[in-house]
Amino acid sequence: MKFRGAILASLASLSGISAVHAADAVVYAEPEPMEYVRICDVYGAGFFYIPGTETCLQIGGYMRYRMDYVKQEGLPYVFTKTARFAPSFDVRSETEWGTLRGFAHLFFEWNSLDGNDVYADQLFMELQMGSGTLLVGKTDNPYARFFGDYGAPGEFEGDFAGQIYNSGEVSYTYEAANGFSAVIAAVETGTGQFEPNIETGAIYRKDWGSIGGMVGYDNPDDSWGAKAVGRVNFDPFALGVHVLYSSSESGTYGAVNPGSGETSEWSILAHAEVKLNEKIAVNGYLQWFDATTSGDSAWQAKGGLALTPIENLEVLPEVRYTKVSGGADSWEGVLRVTRSF
Repeated sequence: MKFRGAILASLASLSGISAVHAADAVVYAEPEPMEYVRICDVYGAGFFYIPGTETCLQIGGYMRYRMDYVKQEGLPYVFTKTARFAPSFDVRSETEWGTLRGFAHLFFEWNSLDGNDVYADQLFMELQMGSGTLLVGKTDNPYARFFGDYGAPGEFEGDFAGQIYNSGEVSYTYEAANGFSAVIAAVETGTGQFEPNIETGAIYRKDWGSIGGMVGYDNPDDSWGAKAVGRVNFDPFALGVHVLYSSSESGTYGAVNPGSGETSEWSILAHAEVKLNEKIAVNGYLQWFDATTSGDSAWQAKGGLALTPIENLEVLPEVRYTKVSGGADSWEGVLRVTRSF
């Protein structure tokens, strides 16, 4: 009995030690399952889902180096260089009201004369609702952007009124299924007062090209301007004509006479492009400017190439000549290299 008791006591003691060791054992947590980035093909190529959400994001942009030469008659030439990194962020998701979009395009820029600069080129939100889009934010004004490719393609586009007038706006764009679209916008003027410019226009687009018109009211100047634009596309050729009118020589909505710096009452811009092959296109424009109070009439002519030797690389050499009637002439040249991503 004494022997049996000793055996039982020993087993009980070992059980206690095992229990203590079991209590002290380290328990390793199972690793969290990895969440891979999902491709979002709802809005086109390059979008992906932000992890943990149903919101899609596209990151794009470009890097660019540009060299400019300007020589005005009677003055020494000016040669400048500009480098730019321009990332863009496009965020979209579906809601009960439609597609909610946010877009940002930032410029990180260096210029050989002005030094470094950082600024927001585009910062806006859109609500795309069936046949209409409501936009709030900072972007190029409709008078400049609504007809698509602005003026002539390239760095020297011609003066098509409102060019690079980039500001805050509230706008609504209507788009019908038959190619017709219209826009109305209130655009910030930067005066520090509530006196927005009003812009409205319409365009009809088809495979053969487009035709449309715009009207803009310059609130601070109490003036207005209008333009009619027509384009024709028949591969490999593309042609376009802009007819511009301004009621004031100090108004925003009109082409600026290159001799006087005042807005011409009338101006006509014609541009053309021909694609020689998939890698080479030739383009140019010719523009006439009406005389103003302190300047004679003037005209400009531009010629350039659009070269895409490899994918995502574009090389643009361009030359522009400006002649003021009875005044000085000038030459400008630019070489622009862009790597898109």
